[in-house]
Amino acid sequence: MQSSRIRWNRLAILVVGVLGVLLLCCVGVSVLAPNLRRIIQAPYWKTDAQLAAQAAHKMLDYDLPPDYQESKVLTIRGQDAAVIMAHRERPEDMIFIEGVLGGIIANDEWRARYETRLAQEMGTRRYDTQTIGTQETVVRGQPTTLRILEGTDENGRQVRQVVCGFSGKSGDILLAIVAGQDTWEQAMVDSFLQSIR
Repeated sequence: MQSSRIRWNRLAILVVGVLGVLLLCCVGVSVLAPNLRRIIQAPYWKTDAQLAAQAAHKMLDYDLPPDYQESKVLTIRGQDAAVIMAHRERPEDMIFIEGVLGGIIANDEWRARYETRLAQEMGTRRYDTQTIGTQETVVRGQPTTLRILEGTDENGRQVRQVVCGFSGKSGDILLAIVAGQDTWEQAMVDSFLQSIR
């Protein structure tokens, strides 16, 4: 009788232990999930202005705003997937372009989902922003909607963002511009968008 009780106690300890390990795994995944994409992509970002400029110009033709330079390129499986153009003195102020799968821009639901995702994570930076408005405009001869967002970056800095999608030279593009609310230059944003061809 006592050996039967010992077996049940051991079984109960084993079950509780397994459940505890599963719970720890779930907690670990939930903590890492917001940063998982950034962690996975980090080794694929190359800080090379020349490569970044070449990759960006494969996607779009544009006039680079003063004080900005192409700085990083994300290359996955030999394909250029995204480019960061950063302000020379304020690298946290940037223009981000990303090539996306064809058809996403044409589907309003997918487009909104991708634009929201991009507004929350650009390169290795994360943001907590909310859409405060939209504006109809023309980029590269195509009507598009600019999503205007405000919020904070991962360091608590107040930021403003503009995000939109359109067809580029070699496929669909998502574009985002982000800057501190105190360094936002609407004239630069307008001029850059108008320069895209």
